[in-house]
Amino acid sequence: MLNQVRKTISRYAMLENRDRVLVAVSGGVDSVVLLHVLKELKRELKLTLAVAHFDHGIRPESAQDAEFVKKLASSLKLQFYTERADVPAYAKANKLSLEVAARQLRYQFLEKTAHAHKFNKIALGHTLNDQAETLLMRLVRGSGLEGLAGIPPVRSSEHCQYIRPLIECTREQIEAYAKVHKLRWREDPTNYDTKIVRNKIRHELIPILKEYNPNLLQSLGRTARLFGQAAQHLEREADQALKELLCEQKAYELALDLKKFLKLSEYLQALVLRQAVYALQGELEADHIEAVLGWVARHGTGELHLPAGVRVLRRHAQLIITTRPAPAPKRFEYLLTVPGETVIPEIGWRLQMKLTSPPAPPRHGEGRAPSLSGKGLGVRSLVLLDADKICGSLVVRNRRPGDCISLKEGTKKLQDFFVDRKIPREARDAIPLICDENTVIWIVGQAVNESYRVTPRTHRILEIKAERI
Repeated sequence: MLNQVRKTISRYAMLENRDRVLVAVSGGVDSVVLLHVLKELKRELKLTLAVAHFDHGIRPESAQDAEFVKKLASSLKLQFYTERADVPAYAKANKLSLEVAARQLRYQFLEKTAHAHKFNKIALGHTLNDQAETLLMRLVRGSGLEGLAGIPPVRSSEHCQYIRPLIECTREQIEAYAKVHKLRWREDPTNYDTKIVRNKIRHELIPILKEYNPNLLQSLGRTARLFGQAAQHLEREADQALKELLCEQKAYELALDLKKFLKLSEYLQALVLRQAVYALQGELEADHIEAVLGWVARHGTGELHLPAGVRVLRRHAQLIITTRPAPAPKRFEYLLTVPGETVIPEIGWRLQMKLTSPPAPPRHGEGRAPSLSGKGLGVRSLVLLDADKICGSLVVRNRRPGDCISLKEGTKKLQDFFVDRKIPREARDAIPLICDENTVIWIVGQAVNESYRVTPRTHRILEIKAERI
């Protein structure tokens, strides 16, 4: 197995003479073997080694794991670094799964320790089995090419590189090595909990697939490697395309040439969009990228609000990607005159009001009369209201605490309405509301108060046209 590790290190140029390597050791068999293997190669490669252990505090015996790793480091005369964190509390506060929260905090600890003590490499104990499990997990979830590349053997971070010397070794090889060298390790009972997806794949799916291909792990490892090579090639293509499309770059904003962007293949568009958001320290999921591409292809105007504060705007001949939060408009309220026009500078909308009479009923053979209920038109909206039902003055304003609107399903608070419609919190104060002295009549572009709709008994119609400037 040691020769296999040497080949892996050489194939991916993982280590050079005199590298300073921080070895992440959980206490499990994989990380214990990783530490032993690197200790064997230490003199050969003139390495400086140290041990890092992150105590996640999830299991009661996690403190015993930390003590075990500390003694192991001491027995090998290696420097030992550790940190304990309350992962369950962090997961709850940030609305993350325990697995994701533990991974985030663990990597933060490793990078902080490496930077503080001048280690240029961080060694992790992922194996060929981990690679196969990751590939299958992502395949089942419908991952893209980058996801199917699996676990990268080498990954650069801001201050160092992550390396995985055991990534081409099977767990069977690793356990055999541990027994030959009489190594001791800690067992994590959660590794056998098949309620966890990875464990279910490990203990149930992979044994079934091995009936079709006994060399399944090697085949999946090769597939991940090929996907990784393809992903790297396309990433370079996307980097070059982004440079050619870039019109302007600011700290929180990129402007791309829209005409050139639309000429790219759809897959390259998705990669360029992901690279642009990543350059702004943001991140988008695949479904959000698909939503943006669909919106651009439909000649969408205005802007799209996406998770994590990312916004995409179409401005003339440019596609703007920004992570700067949209400024919340100040509280505004304007009296509407009929007929007349009102501009709302705080949010960039214009309203035009006029009174009309209901159309005459259609004569036989003329077809149906036009709808009088009003229809949202995206960034340009029109509503027809029964003018005689309006009480007192008519105003346009943004939301206030306690606002409600009467809909077909009953009266609903605006707060609940916005949540149901998945309207981002930061966008809600920028939605104009048409109100009389009693209630909200129209959430512009979204919903009309049922009590004010035009009916066959309507004598005067108030037509309001709203559009973005």
